[in-house]
Amino acid sequence: MEIIDVIQKFEKYFIEAGKLATKLRKDAVVSDKFSSGIKGIDIVTSADLAVQEFLLKKLAKSELKDCELVAEENTPSKKLFSKHSDIVLTTDPIDGTKSYATGGKFYSVIVTLHDKKRPIYTFDYFPELNWGIKIVNDFCEIFGQMPKASSAVSVPKTIAFSNLKGKSNPKIVIPEIYKSLVAQGYKFKLAKEISQELDSRMLFILGMTDGYFAKQDGSAEDCLTMLHFGLANSCKIFQHLDLSRTVKGVEGGSEEYAGYYLVLREKI
Repeated sequence: MEIIDVIQKFEKYFIEAGKLATKLRKDAVVSDKFSSGIKGIDIVTSADLAVQEFLLKKLAKSELKDCELVAEENTPSKKLFSKHSDIVLTTDPIDGTKSYATGGKFYSVIVTLHDKKRPIYTFDYFPELNWGIKIVNDFCEIFGQMPKASSAVSVPKTIAFSNLKGKSNPKIVIPEIYKSLVAQGYKFKLAKEISQELDSRMLFILGMTDGYFAKQDGSAEDCLTMLHFGLANSCKIFQHLDLSRTVKGVEGGSEEYAGYYLVLREKI
């Protein structure tokens, strides 16, 4: 697909954006996104805004400006992109802002494309580690040296998730699938019970867990990485996700895609 060829030409800028985030970290000003209702967790820094503007200004100089855009922060260059398209460009300038703001190393720049049916391009780069994932259609490439976390241990037959509240709790969101997998010997665990450094995404990618659950109605800017990773690696996936349009998050939060998905390391 031609648009994928176009976006791959910008990968050097995705890496540059990550390095910019690292450079700005020392003096970044942190603010809570109080409208989302998750004080201390859903935060934004001045660096998020600067990195997003850097990315969007670069991308808008190409055919990518004709894509529909979903970008996490409300910065001026969002208006340079199309309002409606069959191809959607999403970007999260600093995914893992809490880790970023508190001195952690597991934060990344995420850029994706999807065709309103499934992800077709993903670039997820961790500048502090000089490591990342690139996925084009169903081909997945992991580049750089695989990171390690001192606090993490391998927990086979475990599905990690983010927290117990409402839409993040698989027992509530997918009760029948939950019961079926528990009957097969799977355990569901909070990521923070496994590692204080790694989130559920990283635990799965690094092979420390055998499952990943994305919360109901995930943030549109960053929720597709693990779905694409699972598709590209022929994993068993349970999903009910509507990518045709975004919905407004609770209490004025970020745009979201309605639905959920769960990825198992089992091959289909």
